[in-house]
Amino acid sequence: MSSNKKVSFIYLPVVIWTLIIIHLSTGPGVQIPFTWENIIGIDKLGHLFFYLVHTILLYWAFEKLGVFNSSQKRKWISFLLSAILGISLEVVQFSFYPNRYFEILDIIANIIGSYLGTRLFLIGNRLNRPEKQ
Repeated sequence: MSSNKKVSFIYLPVVIWTLIIIHLSTGPGVQIPFTWENIIGIDKLGHLFFYLVHTILLYWAFEKLGVFNSSQKRKWISFLLSAILGISLEVVQFSFYPNRYFEILDIIANIIGSYLGTRLFLIGNRLNRPEKQ
C-alpha cells in the first residue's frame, strides 16, 4: 500500500465520524424545552459520546501516523481540535440554522466528551502495553 493510501485509510474513520457529527448538528433539529432534568439528559449524553469517539479516533490516527513527537502533544491537539469542532458547530447552528439553537450546555458536553476521549485513549494504551520484565 502506498504511503498516501495508508494516510487516507488511517484518517478515514475520523473523517467519516466528523461528517456524521456535522450532519447531525446541521440537520433539522427539535428544540427540547429546558428542564433541570434535561441538564444531564439523552441530548447531552449524545454530545458527550460523539465527541469522546471523535477525540479517540483523532488521537488514534495521529498515533498510527506518528504525527507530533509526543503523546502529550497528540493528546492536547486531539482534545483541542474536537473541542473547537463542537464550539464551531454550535456557533454555526446559531448563525445559519433557524431550527437549531446555540446551547452552552451542549458546548460543555462536547468539551467533557473530548477530554474523556483523551483520557480513555491513554488508559487503553496503558492497558494494552506488554509488561516489561
